[in-house]
Amino acid sequence: MAYIIKRTGILFAVFIFTFLSKSYSQTLTIPLQDSRENIERIILQEKDFQKDSVQLKKFLAPLLQSSSKKYNILYYALLANGYSSFFDKTNSLSDTYYLLSIQKAKDINDPSLIIWAEMNYSKYLYYYREIDKLIPTLLKTIDATESINPNKMILPGETFKFFGWIMTTIDDEDLAVKFLKKSLHYTKTNSPEYASVLNAIGVYYFKEKNFPAAMYYFDKTIAVSLPISDNIRYAKALGDKALIYEKKGDYKTALELLQKDIDYSEKYKDEKNSMYASILMAKILLKEQDTSRANALLQKAEKIALSKPYYNNSLKDIIELKLNILNGKDPEKELSLRRELKKIEESLLKTDGETALTRANWFVQKAKYENRVKNTQLQYEHESKMKNIYILLVILAILLSIFIFFSFKKRLKNNSLEYNKKIIDHKIEKRNYEKKLNDANLDLDAHIKFLHNKNIQISKLKLELENIKQSPSYHLEKGKLQELLDSHLMTDENWNTFKREFKKEYNVFYEALMKDFPELKDSNLKIIMLQKLRFTNSEIASLLGITLDAVKKSKQRLKKKLGDKHNLLFEIIDMS
Repeated sequence: MAYIIKRTGILFAVFIFTFLSKSYSQTLTIPLQDSRENIERIILQEKDFQKDSVQLKKFLAPLLQSSSKKYNILYYALLANGYSSFFDKTNSLSDTYYLLSIQKAKDINDPSLIIWAEMNYSKYLYYYREIDKLIPTLLKTIDATESINPNKMILPGETFKFFGWIMTTIDDEDLAVKFLKKSLHYTKTNSPEYASVLNAIGVYYFKEKNFPAAMYYFDKTIAVSLPISDNIRYAKALGDKALIYEKKGDYKTALELLQKDIDYSEKYKDEKNSMYASILMAKILLKEQDTSRANALLQKAEKIALSKPYYNNSLKDIIELKLNILNGKDPEKELSLRRELKKIEESLLKTDGETALTRANWFVQKAKYENRVKNTQLQYEHESKMKNIYILLVILAILLSIFIFFSFKKRLKNNSLEYNKKIIDHKIEKRNYEKKLNDANLDLDAHIKFLHNKNIQISKLKLELENIKQSPSYHLEKGKLQELLDSHLMTDENWNTFKREFKKEYNVFYEALMKDFPELKDSNLKIIMLQKLRFTNSEIASLLGITLDAVKKSKQRLKKKLGDKHNLLFEIIDMS
């Protein structure tokens, strides 16, 4: 029998050793690439080894052994978290490793890691209520997030949620809800983190006395928490809903919800939440004059509050409620409680007491004011710079306008000189041909040559007019060219001279026209006589100063006017 017991003991010891070896043989799995996504995966593998710092270092060792500087930074930050859990208070080891992680992140100039490392350190300071140290670090971290795309941050949802919590603690509600709602955008839905943010937004609306909105967010917290078995978050939401019913005067519902909160917190071993819910329930019971139940809850809450130095704020509430219950009934005990209360209040002045939080809030508001002043100064400098730029642009525009004006004026002058030269050349050429016509004794052949030359001159002048359309001095130049062009057209004087010479050469043809077609007018005769001399419709139009369509329409009207005699007319024209 003794042998069996001994053997069983040995087997049990081996089993325990094997189990513990397997439990503590866990090491961190790290990917080869140190991308932002992989860094987040590593952080989410973090474990709480509580009082076993040897296994903590063993677990994190792959990060330190890695050639990646980013992974080395994670090692120091996560090691600092481990020592925080080990000592369960602020300690020199955690302080050293947090600051080392921040410095190394700055050394490699990685904004996302700098923000995460500083936020990680801020969480530690917040948890242990080192408010005076926390606020400067926190404000610097918040400022850094303004200059980075949240999608490039490490766990942005968690970071913005933490900012929201801090601002809620120091009563900067506007900033709190801004960060919390921003956190929702970067937090996975149907997750404990999402439920946590919903609950925090509900608390914001409760503080704002917007109870319908607060109830909405607490109910949403419950709806998210239950399916994912986030029992503690569910319990907290019940406790927060109880506060709304208390404000409405429905103490019965409030007490029922707080009792459920306590039951869940105790079942799932969350002492902190159990303590908070017990204090809240005791406050309502005192309003109901149920001092016995209230006292029992306070005794249980006090035991938890005394276990951690950072629960002093809750311990202060408990003592104040106890004094309320005593109400002068036991002066000796009451004196002892007041002495204890004074010590706690002195301690809280440096941590999370009213004075410390007020000072923190003042610090935040001061930073916000300085930031506004800085932004105003930057805006002023920007506006001043822009004003100088505008003045410079105006001066440049004026100088450019002056340059363009004188260039334009010079160009106009050159164009005018060139234009006048062309006009003179055309006039000389016209005069030369007119002289040749006079020297040729004004016979019909000379007239025909003269008319053909006119057509050439008219074409040139029309081309000149077309070319100067884009000229800035078009309206000035057009007048003289048009005048010269008009002088080439068949005037009454030219017509009479031409008709006289035509009658000499084609007397029979002319007499036949007058006899057989007495209805013909001078306008008809001009076209008929020019056609007889084999001028084209286009040439006729140029000489008479009318359009080609006008010549064609004139012929059509003549055809209609002459009727059957029209064919006879053109037979006569075509005869040699």
